[in-house]
Amino acid sequence: MGRTAGRTSRLRGRAAHRVQTASRVQPERRATGRTRLARAVPLAAAALLAGCSAGAAPGRPVAASAQPPLRILIIGDSITHESAGDYTWRYRLAQHLERTARGQVDFVGDHDDIWDNVADKSGSYDYADPDFDRQHHARWGDSLRNEVPHIADAARANPADVMLVALGANDLAYFTQPPDTAVLMRQLIDNVRQVNPNMTFVVAHVLTRADFNDDSMNLPGAPPFNAILDAQAPGWSTPTSKVVVARTDLGWNPLRDAWDGSHPTPDGEEIIARGFADALAGLGIGADYGPLPAHIPWPGIGRAPVVVPAAAGDTRVTLTWPATPGATQFIVERQVVTWHEPGFTAAPGSVAGYTWTSDPLVPGVTVAYRVVPMKGRMAGSPSPATTYTVAPLR
Repeated sequence: MGRTAGRTSRLRGRAAHRVQTASRVQPERRATGRTRLARAVPLAAAALLAGCSAGAAPGRPVAASAQPPLRILIIGDSITHESAGDYTWRYRLAQHLERTARGQVDFVGDHDDIWDNVADKSGSYDYADPDFDRQHHARWGDSLRNEVPHIADAARANPADVMLVALGANDLAYFTQPPDTAVLMRQLIDNVRQVNPNMTFVVAHVLTRADFNDDSMNLPGAPPFNAILDAQAPGWSTPTSKVVVARTDLGWNPLRDAWDGSHPTPDGEEIIARGFADALAGLGIGADYGPLPAHIPWPGIGRAPVVVPAAAGDTRVTLTWPATPGATQFIVERQVVTWHEPGFTAAPGSVAGYTWTSDPLVPGVTVAYRVVPMKGRMAGSPSPATTYTVAPLR
């Protein structure tokens, strides 16, 4: 408390000048969602929130602050961008900060979308819940190697006080060894400081990955890179620009917490958000995350299938159904109503598209069908059932 408060008092003298300067350069951005926090220019990162939430219990709501909000720019790859049907860890963090630092933070950035993992392109807005402060600077497939030459432009275009950095996985997977990846991280920080020498950085651990097909663990460079980050990153701080590490991998298991071995499930999102929230709390921003919630299922819901009329004499049934955002495959389930079957039984295999044809059925029976969306390892909720009576043979 004493150290934070002392830094607060030293920086308050610069606040008025920064308010005037920032008000001239802050671009107009569209508000998005109930947690779109009050639009205003910030004070210095360490000064703005010190003491505002100190001592707050994890997750306990706090009153809104009358001070201008702290601008947070989130930089990342697909783990941060996330994809259709996801909440995103950004959503989890925004919810936490809304509870514990209400009115004190404002996410900024030049994007507010997620990735369409089915069409393999950006620009989707099929969030599981879009009602949060969605601004970010994350791109599917991004890397330190790509961002280092351009990060100064991003920092200039999106003025911020704190930068959350979740990069390095793709560098380790395809381009550089852990020591060279750490060098790139330092270069990224140095390039941002050319634009804003007062930026506070929260740098995340890189998450391990597991192969989706055989469950083998990969990305072996993640643990040594994280160890280098822990050893070196505190020494990258300057008197006006602090660097701290977020242990976003604490408790992470890619076989359990990633729907494809790399990208987080709702439970994985909570793990990542907790790492960032706890690091921010150490800076006086919000409170510790506290215990993780119980298992959170993927919220994808199947859409009711439609029966395509069969040709005369054909006892098979063909179903079609609308897409569920983010779903990569579907399980078709059947219940023979005429035979009073107690529940649904899954048809063999899965369907990658949106149509399915049954084997020949018994003439005259009534059958109910529903579809269950799947996103990698995650199963969603079944669709409403559609019934069909097979025409009797004539």
